[in-house]
Amino acid sequence: MHGLDWKSCRGGALIPIWLSEQRLIGQRVDRITKGLKIGLAVVVCTILGLWAVAWYTVRNPDRYLPQAIAYLQTKTGLQIEIHHAEVQLLPLSVRLYGVAVKNPKPFPPGYFLQAPEVDAAIPWMPLLHGKVAIRSLLVEKPIIHLISDPDGLWNYQNPSTARTQPARFSMGTISTVQIKNGTLYGSGLIDPTDAPGPVVLTVENFSGGVQQLNVDALKNHSPQASVVGSLTVESAIFGRIHLRNIQSQLQIEPAQFTFKSFTAKTYRGNAAGDFTFDFSGSRTRFNTDLRVSGVGINYLLAQFESGPPKVTGMMEADMKLDGVIEHTANPLSGIHGTGHFTIRKGEFTGLNGSKSMAQMVRFRDPGTSSLPMAAFSSFSGDLDLNRERIFTRQIDVNFYGINVGGSGSVDELNSQLDYKGNATVQTKQGFFVSTFARMFKGADSQNGRLVFPIRVTGSLNNPKCAVVD
Repeated sequence: MHGLDWKSCRGGALIPIWLSEQRLIGQRVDRITKGLKIGLAVVVCTILGLWAVAWYTVRNPDRYLPQAIAYLQTKTGLQIEIHHAEVQLLPLSVRLYGVAVKNPKPFPPGYFLQAPEVDAAIPWMPLLHGKVAIRSLLVEKPIIHLISDPDGLWNYQNPSTARTQPARFSMGTISTVQIKNGTLYGSGLIDPTDAPGPVVLTVENFSGGVQQLNVDALKNHSPQASVVGSLTVESAIFGRIHLRNIQSQLQIEPAQFTFKSFTAKTYRGNAAGDFTFDFSGSRTRFNTDLRVSGVGINYLLAQFESGPPKVTGMMEADMKLDGVIEHTANPLSGIHGTGHFTIRKGEFTGLNGSKSMAQMVRFRDPGTSSLPMAAFSSFSGDLDLNRERIFTRQIDVNFYGINVGGSGSVDELNSQLDYKGNATVQTKQGFFVSTFARMFKGADSQNGRLVFPIRVTGSLNNPKCAVVD
């Protein structure tokens, strides 16, 4: 004990002093205990109060929907609908039903987004600092319709602020974003009337997700905004091109969206490559590096030409496509592509009635007489896609023993054909056959093989082949 002189103490003199010290210590303990009790009571009451408020909120979240919707509409400038909400405390999550975002003017009446169900997982810690963060976001069966106008505005933007200042509404970084069984449409308004244009892109039953999506960085074109993810699609249509069973990696950057290293089924064959949409300008630009194999060329051409197929066979090709999506009634009229192709075991159906083809049949390989007159074992050349038509300018055709090599062009306005080349009979012919051919068909003999000039004219719908005299 402090201040106690043991030498001066005699007998019982020590006891009163010790009791006095104990009373002082007891008073201090009582004060501390009372303080702890009061503090604990305040904490318990606060927790109970917060729990009661939270429980009331959980039980009645729709009570606050009008205020939440009004806040969102004020910050985004868009008309938002939410029909019902549910809140779960442990773990903290919010489930919204009937979420929809309406198109702003000048876009036609309708919705940019409709989602029957949206789930958001929210961590507790940021809430203690007055911030709302989203750990994960799950959107079930959304229907998204992207529409652009001739000035470069999209229907998910607020027209009054999109061109003058960045959006004030901040969503921060979402750790995980997932979409299940969604549908996407892409179209544009026709210049200058702003009438609705045709749907250019349709994506049905798609599911996918990305990690660490910083929405604000994407909006502000930050170089750190790039994110990657994955996507599966049941079917997609771009213009007249159909794809199925798409598996793809996603790369999302400011003003650019890339289907990276995708694989798909198309026209009974396979496709693979990269496909990019660029939204940085007033018109959306696209480009792709595409490889296909096992494609039924007659099924593909049926998307561009009417009537019976002009060419049949299985195609493999590599091509590059690019262009801009125009704000016209034919938004893909400017699509262009180049590449190389090979079609195997097919025929030019429009040439089966040609007299010149009938004359060439006699020079074909033995055992092929049962095949159609215009049947070929391979047809290869360069490829040029322009104005939604496919043309070739350098060709090499093997008519089962008769090789035809040539060049030419197709008039893009009326589809008129003008191809010239030489046909070479691969099997060496006898003396009389060679002499007969040289006398009447202007043919020549090279190393014992017949070579004679041919010409293909007419149109894609009615081609004509002639052996040139």
